[in-house]
Amino acid sequence: MRPVELVMVGAGNRGYLAYGAFAERNPDEAKFVAVVEPDDARRARFASAHRIPADRQFRAWEDIAGRPPLAPGLINATLERTHRASTLGLLAAGYEMLLEKPIATTPAECLEIAAAAESGGRLLQIAHVLRYAPFFVALRDIIVSGRLGAIVSVDWRENLIYWHFAHSYVRGNWSTATRGGPMILTKCCHDLDLLVWIFGRCERLSSSGSLTHFVREAVGSEIPDRCTDGCPIADDCPYFAPRVYLDRLRENPNSFAVAAVTSDRTPEGVMRALETGPYGRCVYRSDNDVVDHQVVLMRFAGGLSVSLTMQGSSHVEGRHKTARGRGSRRRRRGPHACFCRGLTRRSGGRSDFCSRGSDKSFDGVRGRAGSSEWRGGGHGSLPRVRLLVGRGGYSLAFGALHEFKERADGGLELRRVRIDHGERADDLVVVAGDGLLGRKDSVDADHLDALVACRARAGARDPDRAAERVDGGQHRLDFGLLNDAL
Repeated sequence: MRPVELVMVGAGNRGYLAYGAFAERNPDEAKFVAVVEPDDARRARFASAHRIPADRQFRAWEDIAGRPPLAPGLINATLERTHRASTLGLLAAGYEMLLEKPIATTPAECLEIAAAAESGGRLLQIAHVLRYAPFFVALRDIIVSGRLGAIVSVDWRENLIYWHFAHSYVRGNWSTATRGGPMILTKCCHDLDLLVWIFGRCERLSSSGSLTHFVREAVGSEIPDRCTDGCPIADDCPYFAPRVYLDRLRENPNSFAVAAVTSDRTPEGVMRALETGPYGRCVYRSDNDVVDHQVVLMRFAGGLSVSLTMQGSSHVEGRHKTARGRGSRRRRRGPHACFCRGLTRRSGGRSDFCSRGSDKSFDGVRGRAGSSEWRGGGHGSLPRVRLLVGRGGYSLAFGALHEFKERADGGLELRRVRIDHGERADDLVVVAGDGLLGRKDSVDADHLDALVACRARAGARDPDRAAERVDGGQHRLDFGLLNDAL
């Protein structure tokens, strides 16, 4: 089978680090044969990685719109404000397209783009990729299966770690509404799409937000415009650019944040870029105007109430979801909640999902949250398994990494394992004897992904079969449904 040939339009971080890297890892599936990118260094970087000849390297999308298609498909990863013009022009040129989200920055432009694709018979896909992430597939399956009964309220939160917010939305490409778009669109379009995908049609909404922290009035007149110009509060300011970006460089030389600052991934290269580029600006002296927090209140069909909160001052990053239902008719056990978290709360250097001092239970394992020892008097529905992560036995329980031991009396003992800041276990492999658990995952103290352990699932995209998949134990959320473990 020949790989799909593609043109890359916009070879920035998303184009190079996501789509470009995918093609490099999967040469039998995708091949880039042309690149369009206005930045000379980024264009050359992408062309070198994919061996694209000089006559197929272009500065602007208009350069390829007036000639026959260079490939059947095209990925449009340009900035939001260029989506309308570039998408309409390249659809008319004959390309099938994967368009980065959001589609555009106004409803009228979104409808215009959709109409152009339909009238021209072109395939236009939007990169709402989280619909395909195992965590959100499993979450949706549980919701639409009816296992929780009628969902009455949802609390959905998008938390940005402080330095990421400052990087992208104070110093970076999305810091102004005229350059990027409204914050709730550029950052939370995934969340809004997931809410409609999982819960159906939204009937009414209201929203409010403001820019309160990253303003000139937040600091005194003695603070310079750039962090590299002798800032008197450098030691105490969490946004001090040299520390932020040199820390990212030390933790991960391939960091998206460092890649945005400079292509020279050395300490000297980072410092030179900070002295002259936008990422060295003081966060209280930038030209940013987008909000730093916003809330959207929604009423969905059937009376479901949903709140979506975005805030950019978090100490951790990720999404936190709480869905509350009345309970299912088949299992009249009263109201219960599904806690599905994709982030950790840092506590003493640990990754910790549990509220200290509260009793929790999960599949027959009981313990006191926050304590160092977890003991189980019986397996209950937990399969007798050995969980392997490199050396020794480990499991992810309540979102924290635990060492697993089986006691002589047949019970379980789980000891919390410390995860130091920045430490990663990219080769985490969880293996269970009955095949219930088994996936590769990535763990670190700042971005602890929800572990969704899956069996092969028939009809994975068919919501009418969600109840069948849930009742058959075909997937589980390892720290979800604490009161009704699947």
